[in-house]
Amino acid sequence: MININTFGKTLRTEREKQGIDLQAVSDETKIRTHYLNALEEEDFDALPPRVYATGFVTTYARFLKLDPEAMVSQFKHLAYHDKVVPPPVIAEERPKRRPKIPIKNIMAAAIFLLIALWAGNWVSAYIAQQGVAPPPTVVQEPSTVKNPPVQPAVSDKLILAITARQKCWLQVSADGIEQFSGMIEAGDNKSFQATESIIIKAGNAGGIDLFLNNKALAPLGNVGQVVEKHFDKSSITKE
Repeated sequence: MININTFGKTLRTEREKQGIDLQAVSDETKIRTHYLNALEEEDFDALPPRVYATGFVTTYARFLKLDPEAMVSQFKHLAYHDKVVPPPVIAEERPKRRPKIPIKNIMAAAIFLLIALWAGNWVSAYIAQQGVAPPPTVVQEPSTVKNPPVQPAVSDKLILAITARQKCWLQVSADGIEQFSGMIEAGDNKSFQATESIIIKAGNAGGIDLFLNNKALAPLGNVGQVVEKHFDKSSITKE
């Protein structure tokens, strides 16, 4: 068992023992050298939020063939053992008097709600039918050319759908314009559309699933790994 007081020294000693510099580790793990050095120096204030920092420790330990669980346990003890989150203060609520609502108002609201639901379902069904309706049949005049070659349909849009399985920091640009930058929670879904290109950068690449024009893509990276990916029209057939 490695002494917790030598957490950073253990990482550096093992790396130097294997004859690897920080840049080589960064190239393989996709973790910035700034964060790798912070782990070895035990400069925990220089690290990103806890979920990402813990992922960095796991990835770095696996790369050096150390015990990831032991190293993560030591890291959490050193970096977070003295940070106690105070319980939320719950204000005492006073009993409120229920307002008296006339029965006529309740009935009118119920009728309005039913009409709104019916109209919403009708509109949704109409839009869905329009989305899947076949194109109108075009009658062409007889031509002297028999059996002309059929040109393959080319999609004029890129549609990238993202589903989060874990909490992840995300940045997305479409056609050179930033569309989103921030945290998404597990279960969140995002969709982005572009005509030329989409660039995505994820702080927890293994915690999200990607779909390009309704086609599931390969995992973007590992849990805790920071990965940037570019998509253009050629990606539709490549991915």
